[in-house]
Amino acid sequence: MTWSNGVSGCGTQNTCDGGRRPMSRRSFLGLVVAGTSLAPLTLAGCGGAQGSGAEPQGGAATSSDVSGRHLTFVGDDAFAPYRYLKLQQDGTQKVEGLDIAVADEMSKRLGFSYDFEAQDFAATLASVQSSDSSFTMAMSANEERTKTYDFTRGYYQPRVGVLANGDAVTSIDALKGKSIACTTGTVQNKFVTSVMPDADVHTYDGGDQCLQEVLSGRIDAYVCDGAEGQAMVKANPGLSLGLLDRAETKDYVGVYRVMALKGASFVEAFDGCIGDMIADGTIDRLIETYVGADFTWGDAAPDEMGTSTVGGSGSSN
Repeated sequence: MTWSNGVSGCGTQNTCDGGRRPMSRRSFLGLVVAGTSLAPLTLAGCGGAQGSGAEPQGGAATSSDVSGRHLTFVGDDAFAPYRYLKLQQDGTQKVEGLDIAVADEMSKRLGFSYDFEAQDFAATLASVQSSDSSFTMAMSANEERTKTYDFTRGYYQPRVGVLANGDAVTSIDALKGKSIACTTGTVQNKFVTSVMPDADVHTYDGGDQCLQEVLSGRIDAYVCDGAEGQAMVKANPGLSLGLLDRAETKDYVGVYRVMALKGASFVEAFDGCIGDMIADGTIDRLIETYVGADFTWGDAAPDEMGTSTVGGSGSSN
């Protein structure tokens, strides 16, 4: 089930009242109760979101292909800490997270506006493929995807997490012999099947399903995005979270990027803007706010962020 946002104003301040919708992929179960449904709401980025005509900021990023445009950000709204619904004291819902904060900052600097439309992971890929004015975030580039989509440089370097009952699992060797849950089609799913081809892997449509399988004891471990696992542990303190060393995962799990249809005219401007935001420290400040200090780029950004795929120069990092 999908719904689209339409409330004016800053993305991290938009609210929704009415009913709730089921959490699907990568849900944050302490924020919204699973099995209910949300009424439609609308979200626009700060600055250009209300047609303010804000002047672009930042030297490297150009706005010739995006200033004044209205775009659509499609993606799961149950992917904490990147995008999630937070219940307010007045009973309304607010969409916030790292991706929303980054999109709002780009909107302000480049002078475009956007609506957020919540969709499941599989639907997100189809939506971006069918529109040259849509984009999504927290996506890794690979050879297969770059045939259809363009990507910016990375704005976030993920870690692979293992959510489990009992002791924290912090290495691939420690996963051997365990039943493993993954969200279908994610880089974590592909990582597990690549490094452990004979493992007992079970795939599910959403992170909330994987979490429930671990909570019930039917599955030993959920291999997930590390920051997502961190949010789940906070909501379910009886679980443990181990983070795999990047040396074990870097060849399989790339940096998170903004993704759009191949040839979409705004990708180059987005890429330049992200470069500016990394250089001036904005990205690290947002990562520390929404994810944690252990996940910031620090000095690693220039070497690890990769390059945009615009013009065929992309990296699969």
